[in-house]
Amino acid sequence: MRPLTVILILTASLALQGCGNSCQDLGDRLCQCSGSGSTRDACKTEVKNQLAAIGIHSDDEAACSAALNTCNAPSGATFCEWVGTAGGKVACGLAYPPTTP
Repeated sequence: MRPLTVILILTASLALQGCGNSCQDLGDRLCQCSGSGSTRDACKTEVKNQLAAIGIHSDDEAACSAALNTCNAPSGATFCEWVGTAGGKVACGLAYPPTTP
């Protein structure tokens, strides 16, 4: 599934400051958890490079936009801790929702 692949690349890379599309914005949000200073800058650069290498299509943009809309920690939760939970990963497009048997 191509949109999930893009999001997984963003997660693995955790990079780029959002400045143009939902996938970049999602990458920027996730890079908040990669540290600060040069570590965060490297994260952002890697996301930018990955997005440029694979190219973004309209369905990718739609998947990133949907994830960006739901990738917000609940009130009182710390984003970087929350995004590591099963619910946070699903909300941010980093994992598939659980399936019911």
